[in-house]
Amino acid sequence: MFNLFSKISLSALLTVVSLSVVNSMAAGECYDFCETSSCDLCEPSNRMYIGGFGGGIYSNSSKMTQQGTAFFTEDEGGPLAVIAEGHTKSTSAGFGGAQIGYEWSRPIGCSGWTLAPALELEAYWYSHTKKGHLINSTDIDRLPEHDFLDTFKLNTGVYLANLVFSVNNPCFSGLTPYVGVGVGVTRISIKNADSLQVAPVEAGVNHFNSKRHDSTWAFAAQAKAGLRINICQSIHLFGEYRYLFVDSSNYIFGSTVYPTHAPTSPWNVKINNIQSNAFAVGIQFDI
Repeated sequence: MFNLFSKISLSALLTVVSLSVVNSMAAGECYDFCETSSCDLCEPSNRMYIGGFGGGIYSNSSKMTQQGTAFFTEDEGGPLAVIAEGHTKSTSAGFGGAQIGYEWSRPIGCSGWTLAPALELEAYWYSHTKKGHLINSTDIDRLPEHDFLDTFKLNTGVYLANLVFSVNNPCFSGLTPYVGVGVGVTRISIKNADSLQVAPVEAGVNHFNSKRHDSTWAFAAQAKAGLRINICQSIHLFGEYRYLFVDSSNYIFGSTVYPTHAPTSPWNVKINNIQSNAFAVGIQFDI
């Protein structure tokens, strides 16, 4: 799926490049105008903008830990601590979001070029399913094999404040490159979590069966770089790459409650930091 989103995003980026070439050819009079005018006439103005974007995001494998206690009777050896560790699989998904920002134009001498910093607020959302094979290594004399297969559907919302820098030339109707960094928070919600024991097999037992939902907040940071083109005076298309870092997150799921299974404590699950790469295309409107 990620390959499909990548192809769509890259195709859109090529379209942005093509439009810039056509637009440059159609706006040749701008060069003549600026060659004979003062630099003040060529300065772009500040702008406030809103935008929407979407694309594909690919998340790496992450370390995961599941901890709890199984309350076996004294005849069965007494309580057993469970600390199962493993890694989730890499995942891919589509995402979409919106942004609002304000950009200031700062001339570089009298060259017609400007450095344009911007402050930007944005949010985007995506869902992906993380699966992990976890191995419990505690008290192997009692249980030489004690493996779990955990499945989590993560509904993720990312909320960031960005600082973006663009390099512009108002007399060149081409691409405007930009880079940006941002910090914020991520809201992660998990529903219908599964923890199945696969070795030895316990058929029909989900160890989170008494409470399968939880959510939390985590720190988030991103870096991005892209290209933007003016379609007309107040409409802009852009294509970009993003790197997203989401800090470790912790969840509490319900205890295991079955007539035929030893009762357990609630389960503490930790997913270590998730790093993601994304490609996006979008549109901005000056307001």
